Amino acid sequence: MSLSRSRAFPAFRATRRASMRVVLGIAVAAAAFAAPLAQAASPAAYPTKPIRLIVPFSAGGSTDILGRLLAQKMGENMNATVVVENKPGANGTLGCDQLAKSPADGYTMVLGDVGCMAMAVGLYTKLSYDPLKDFADVSLVARSPLVLTVGTQSPFKSLADLTAAARAQPGKLNYPSSGTGGPNHLGGELYAMQAKVKISHIPYKGSAPSVVSLVAGETDFGFLTAVTIDSQLKAGKLRALAVAHNERLASMPDVPTMDEQGLKGFQADAWFMASVPAGTPKPVIDRLYTEIAKALSDPQVKAKLDAMGVLPSALNPAASEEFHKVEVAKWRAVIKNANITLD
Repeated sequence: MSLSRSRAFPAFRATRRASMRVVLGIAVAAAAFAAPLAQAASPAAYPTKPIRLIVPFSAGGSTDILGRLLAQKMGENMNATVVVENKPGANGTLGCDQLAKSPADGYTMVLGDVGCMAMAVGLYTKLSYDPLKDFADVSLVARSPLVLTVGTQSPFKSLADLTAAARAQPGKLNYPSSGTGGPNHLGGELYAMQAKVKISHIPYKGSAPSVVSLVAGETDFGFLTAVTIDSQLKAGKLRALAVAHNERLASMPDVPTMDEQGLKGFQADAWFMASVPAGTPKPVIDRLYTEIAKALSDPQVKAKLDAMGVLPSALNPAASEEFHKVEVAKWRAVIKNANITLD
């Protein structure tokens, strides 16, 4: 018995040493593989290369202006490069689709608007991405409330005047938009649904012609952003009746909200959401949120946003995701009620 044990021990020890070498090799390989991932997820190490910010619209619009403000200030604060990449097309859905197909490493982010991030879900039956599943929201960056606007020649002086006329003449009053399925269009449909009136929609190719239609009296009223109507308001060619938000705008403090004028809870914002691909490490998302919040608190950024009628939000990731879910459901209901589709 003792002889067999003495002969077995060397073989056992050799097998054990070989096993340990295998285990050690696996551990070293795992550590080497995990190191880049840990570095990518570490706020201290991130970023190590330029961050791409996709703006799914053409240069010069509200989303682009906000995106460039963010990119510049975030880059300065992070001592990094944040590159704005315009990817316009299909109401912003092309840029959002590109984000859904990007690596979840924190180096690609989108600044989408309410159209491509919420309204598109109800408008397209074959949308190539699901903003609630394919994206991880970093922050609701800002809101640009729609403003109920009429030409100065209009007889309407208040929301009550407009609603009374719409109820007296169902379908006669019309409103413009920058295109079917956009915030200007669906803002009007939300008003029709909540005020229980029947109105007519006239789509134009862009915001500028819709503003011209109001100035010329071709359309009766509209839901447009403050930055879109600013110059014509100052020129005395348009009149703002109400802000479609739960608070007044600093740029037009004398204009009451829709809620103040009796349409309780009415809110229609052209909001902007910063998101990354789902699966992006949480430490990276938290770092991006911190930098966005810091950029929005900068006095120069705040002053520029105030002048545009844009309200900085800087909601944290969890609150932004909840907001996003509510908005998708809200606009889906409006779209279904109005029987709108873009397929």
